[in-house]
Amino acid sequence: MLTFPIETESYTRTFAAEIDVLADNTLLVRGELQDQRVTLAHQWTLRTPAYEILDPQAQQFAGDAAQFAPELCERYAAIAGIRIGRGFTKYVLTALGDLPGAHEHLLLALEMARVGQQLYQFPPEFEAQFPSHAASTTAAARTAWLKDRAYMSDLANSCYTYRNETAELFDTRTVRCGFDDTLTRPQPGDRRAFWRNKRLTVTRQADGFACESAMEDRIHDILIRFDLSNEGLISNAASRGLRLPYHGICEDPQLRTVGLNGLRVTPAYVKQFAEHVGGATGCTHLFDLSLDCLRLFQFSG
Repeated sequence: MLTFPIETESYTRTFAAEIDVLADNTLLVRGELQDQRVTLAHQWTLRTPAYEILDPQAQQFAGDAAQFAPELCERYAAIAGIRIGRGFTKYVLTALGDLPGAHEHLLLALEMARVGQQLYQFPPEFEAQFPSHAASTTAAARTAWLKDRAYMSDLANSCYTYRNETAELFDTRTVRCGFDDTLTRPQPGDRRAFWRNKRLTVTRQADGFACESAMEDRIHDILIRFDLSNEGLISNAASRGLRLPYHGICEDPQLRTVGLNGLRVTPAYVKQFAEHVGGATGCTHLFDLSLDCLRLFQFSG
């Protein structure tokens, strides 16, 4: 059922990233992906607000050359000039080709893209469009929410928190930001202005696998876990969010995770999980964390 053999009872993959601020419109993103088979590191210079990748670099510190071709590190430089967004996966795959290990480099590139857009660099003229003072934590959160949607237009209706209807919740709930202004006003020279750690673990059980996928960064501390039987049936699904971007709103989609119980996963699992934990009524991060696990398996039916 796993797409590759594991020699122990469990498989663990980690991802760690840091972002430094080089200039008012330039970031340095460093990321490392590691499992029992290979260790890869990528580095980008990222130009904002277009989030254009400049000077991409890749290194391989461990891994059998027959399974993870070292030549991929040279090919990786060809993604220079592309922007984070639609078509990103296709561009990366085109640059890497079909050498063994291209999939792992793609996984790391996707993680780099996810983390790269977490640090905003609002220009003064953008900030001037919004109130500079807030009468309450909820008012401050509303302003931050409006800025998010205006600066990153793709956020609108991408998840429960950023759907249009959520604007009404600021009138009826107490909402608090899980981050401060330094996240959107980083200064040139700031080191580790943003960081992220992820850990995925798949453990063998008598009738399948226990899956757990967690992410912690300056904005989030969330986790999803579920058991997956050999027949592809999900049970014991649960999630939690200890640190969230908008406390008072982001908790809502966490409640949908239990709806995964009883689901039989098929090759169309992307659509299945989008309907259950992702989309405009769910959480993008819970969806991504779930798919990180599911991509390790092959499903039938």
